[in-house]
Amino acid sequence: MKRSVGIDINSNCVRIVQLSCGRGRYFLERSYIHQLPEGTFANNISAENIKTAIRNAITKGNIDAKSPVTVAMPFGKVFFRNFRTDISNDSQVRQILKFEMEDDFPIPFEDLVVDICSCRQLEGQERNILVGAVSRSALQEMTGKMQTAGIHCAIVTADVCSLQTITKLSRIDCNAPSLVVYTGVGRTIITVFEKNNLIAVRCISINETTDNVTSQLRQEIGLTLRVAFTAGIPELSKILLCGCESTVNTLFEELPKVFNCEAVILNPFAQFKNSSRSQADGELVIALGLALAGADVKSNVLNFSAADKAAAERTAKTRKNALVLGFLLFVLAALAMVNLFVRLNILENQNRQINEQLRDVFTQNFPEEKNIVNESAQMAEKYNLLKEQYNVLASEVLNKISPLSVLQHISEKITPAMNVSVSGISMTAEQVLLSGIADSSDAVDNVVETLKQVPEFRSVEIRNVDWDPVNNKWPFTVLIKTGLN
Repeated sequence: MKRSVGIDINSNCVRIVQLSCGRGRYFLERSYIHQLPEGTFANNISAENIKTAIRNAITKGNIDAKSPVTVAMPFGKVFFRNFRTDISNDSQVRQILKFEMEDDFPIPFEDLVVDICSCRQLEGQERNILVGAVSRSALQEMTGKMQTAGIHCAIVTADVCSLQTITKLSRIDCNAPSLVVYTGVGRTIITVFEKNNLIAVRCISINETTDNVTSQLRQEIGLTLRVAFTAGIPELSKILLCGCESTVNTLFEELPKVFNCEAVILNPFAQFKNSSRSQADGELVIALGLALAGADVKSNVLNFSAADKAAAERTAKTRKNALVLGFLLFVLAALAMVNLFVRLNILENQNRQINEQLRDVFTQNFPEEKNIVNESAQMAEKYNLLKEQYNVLASEVLNKISPLSVLQHISEKITPAMNVSVSGISMTAEQVLLSGIADSSDAVDNVVETLKQVPEFRSVEIRNVDWDPVNNKWPFTVLIKTGLN
């Protein structure tokens, strides 16, 4: 037989229910209520007091502490908000919830733990998701207290989720909008159901007399309905009541008059043939619902411990991926450095060889030079000096226009775009004979007109131009007279 234990820690007592499950049926084996000192609140109980209270309840109630335990966070520690999305995959929704709703809860982002409570399909692809949130520090404090009592929590959820499992167990049709109201000492829970899904939750504390409970609930129910149905509040199908019997009986008489709908008192203990009257305490329904949630593997109940673990695993995976990426970047950087070092070494060897060859060329051409400091600079200096001497001599011969200047003018004026190729140049002291091949006779005329633009060329004329039918070209010869008299 599979067992499941639900523990409800409230402001005045610790309630424990133990179920067993076999062959598709649930059996209520044990339940126990351990009273806490008067005036003590559960969220302020020390770890030692919790340890003592839980151990006493387990021992006196003869509870199997090794069974999977489902516990609810203390009253006031869980926050609920609605979130709309068109993402149909719940796992993908869980990955973005924290970032999409970081400003919706009074909890710092780094301390926020969120999980899906229930989903409701809207028009088209949109879904309305009821999201529960708790601070990680409060969650760790709760699980830490349970661990000191020797309890390992399989599921840490909210008390409202137990009402969801209780409603399903009672097999009450909630296709139309309905309310489930739990009222007990120190807390009242109002939930809105539609199509058997939770769509809104409100947790309040009513510490007034029973006479004032109805009026306060009327206001709180109105607020809850406005949150659930922003487009217009529909008529309620029914109100399901559970919790403290005296208050429930009063609400059973009063609420139908206020909301004009049917009221039903939930009695989940009637579903268990082996339950006794002592076990059917109305305020035990929270513990019972928690035990049911832990027993049903398909319940998909809100689970803060699993959400926190999944978030921690995602963070660890992200860190691992970051470390792997960092290592790969380090390896790539190391390989790049090695490659750079090898290339630098090759370039240094090549530079040394070039310097050696440059020194050999310098010493061969300038054997008279004994003081060699910078072969390249000294060779350039020698070249410029020889060039100046040559230009002086050439200008005397060609009336102050050097052969290099003639060649420069020709190369600048005859461009590839002119469709002309120069095949030969011969120069004398008075003239330059230019031979070439053109694609057309117009190209030859264009060459002549272009060369006439050079001021140093006294005249430019065509000496010979023929058409080569074999190659479809125009060989030509142009005579250029320089600035000589």
